[in-house]
Amino acid sequence: MKRLLYVIPVTMLLLASCATQKSTYAIGGEWSVTNIGGRAITPSDETPFLGFDLNEGNIYGFTGCNRLTGSMNLKKFAAGKPDFSHMGMTRMLCPDDTYESDFMAALDKVRTSEVNGNEMLLKDAHGKTLITLTKKK
Repeated sequence: MKRLLYVIPVTMLLLASCATQKSTYAIGGEWSVTNIGGRAITPSDETPFLGFDLNEGNIYGFTGCNRLTGSMNLKKFAAGKPDFSHMGMTRMLCPDDTYESDFMAALDKVRTSEVNGNEMLLKDAHGKTLITLTKKK
């Protein structure tokens, strides 16, 4: 009986560990931005996206004009605690700023993340969805 009391907590910890790794794996790859602040976006080569490199622990992307790159704790991101503060961006002059200003302003306000299959939601501190992304195929 005492032995069973030790086996149950260990099993629970192992299952929790596997769930975290599975969640981290789920965010790997590139995600097209399909909505910013309620504004629908049809993904193309000219629209924003975010990418997650699981091997290097890096994040990269495109704002619609400039490139993004940086590092991120992907386990925290998968657990719903994203931190975009370690990212840099190129500073090219863009004649048509269709998405960049709105995308970067929304990204700055993101405090939580949620991944449901092929959909990722980036939300503010109050749970309002700021950015919706769809996994690229």
